[in-house]
This record gives sequence, structure tokens and C-alpha cells, in this order.
Amino acid sequence: MEIFQHTIGQKVVLEGEGVLTGEDIRLELCPAPPNYGLVFVRTDLRPEREIPLRPETIEATEGSSVVGKGEEAIFFVEHLLAALNGLSIDNLIIRISGPEVPLFDGSARAFVEAILSVGRKPQWSLRRYLRVQEEIAVSDGVGRVVLRPAPDFRLRCEIDFPHPAIGRQQISLQLNQEKFLSELSFARTFGFLDDIIAKRKAGVFRGGSLENAIVLDEKGVLNPDGLRLPDEFVRHKALDLVGDFYLLGVPLLAEVEAYRSTHRLHLKALKTLLAREFAWSWYPSPGRVPVHPRYVPSFAV
Repeated sequence: MEIFQHTIGQKVVLEGEGVLTGEDIRLELCPAPPNYGLVFVRTDLRPEREIPLRPETIEATEGSSVVGKGEEAIFFVEHLLAALNGLSIDNLIIRISGPEVPLFDGSARAFVEAILSVGRKPQWSLRRYLRVQEEIAVSDGVGRVVLRPAPDFRLRCEIDFPHPAIGRQQISLQLNQEKFLSELSFARTFGFLDDIIAKRKAGVFRGGSLENAIVLDEKGVLNPDGLRLPDEFVRHKALDLVGDFYLLGVPLLAEVEAYRSTHRLHLKALKTLLAREFAWSWYPSPGRVPVHPRYVPSFAV
């Protein structure tokens, strides 16, 4: 468990094609002061819009997690947030020139490499955790997510797809930087060819290729390079979970069990947790951890 907060050593820039828009998106990751939190900035809007991670600014769709609402919305934030969670980055300004984070290769690898290229910078302020105190369980009729008290962040993720290349897969791990880098960071998102074609025809996807995801037809994987590991599918679902559970901008102390879960179900679990007054607490207590005046989470009680 990290004791102190971290940002990055210096600004780093990434550029890639947006899957939704088909446009080139510029992403700038910029250092931020202690107790600032994670703040997105839409640089393509006039005036520019700042969107801090707060319960009221986070949403989820069928295929992505979203920060902001309406014209401010930013889609596909989960892989970037997974990298920030896995590398314990607390304070960052994320400047983005469009309504989506590029998928790059469909994993968190591009973000991890960018951050490690400039290094993590320790900040001598205590790190604040959200600690689960009581069990929380949510379901959508198909999937299920359970949160239980734990001294760190642990996850157990299971998927079950009626497809010959996937089937039933599961993974369990206690999250730390080493395991995130070696077990999850490289795992790519995946989709089915029929669904992708339908979304292209409907105008939902204007960009994207086999370089952005694992694509499957009814028989198997279409990507020429195949899979990075046989269970890459469940590893990516675990990666999504790590990102989605950083939507609050603070790390979680909990055991998370997810079965056939989705972005929406992850968000439902978080909001259910926050709505129950005695189900969570700060660690350390709020009085020991100051909050930057520009980032005062509405749930900082």
C-alpha cells in the first residue's frame, strides 16, 4: 500500500485515432500538485472545460466508462484510469482534444509506457483511500459484483461467453504495481465482428481497426498476431474493473468479486457503496489529509 501521493515527472503527450469519431485525438498528461486529484480538461471546447472525477461527473455506457455529461462527455476513460490506478498516480491533469480517449492497442500499455517514460514523482502528502466497511452486492440480472472489506485491493473476475475462443475464464489477484504490469496492463479489449459491422453501419464507429482490439468471428480470433495469452479476455475484463473502480479518483480498499460484469454494473456498485453511510470510511481520516481547494469531492465527508 502506497503511503504518499504521486504525480508524474513531467508532461507527456500521446496521440491516436478515436474509435467513435475517427479523428486524431491529442492527450496530454500533466503533473498536478498534491491533493489536486485527477482532473480532465476538454481542450477542444471554448472555453475549455475542467471535469474532476466526482460521483456526479461519472457515467457508464454498454461499452465504456464516461467522465462528464452532455457536450463535455469523454468516453473510453477506463484503460487510462486502469493505468493510473495500477501505477498509483493520484494527481494529474488530463488535457484531451476530443470526446474520447484513443484506444491505441486496446489495452493500458500505451498509458503505462508514457507514464514510466517520465517517471512517477512522489509527493509528501498522505495518500487517502476509500475503505469498504460492509459487504455490498449488486446485480443486473446477468452479472453480479460484490464488494467486501479488505486491507488492500483484491479482485476476482470471471467471464462466460458461448464462444469457442473464450468460454469460461477467471482470474484472481491482489493488485500492486508489479502484478498490474505483468498480469493485466497488456490485455486488450475484444469485440465480435457482427457487432462491430452493425455499429459501423449505424455510424457509431467511424474509426478503429484490428490494431485497436481483439476481433472475433463465429469461429475464432481474426487478428493475425492472435492472443497475447489464452485468457487475455478475462484479463482485460479485470483491467476494466481496475479502471472503473478508480472513477472516484481515489484508491479503494476492498475485495471485489465480479461475475459477467459490465461498466454499468461497476458504476452501480460504486454508487450503491457511496449511498450507504456506514458502508465505507476514509483511511486515513479526512482530518489528516488536506484537499486542494479546486478539487473538493462531494463525497468528502
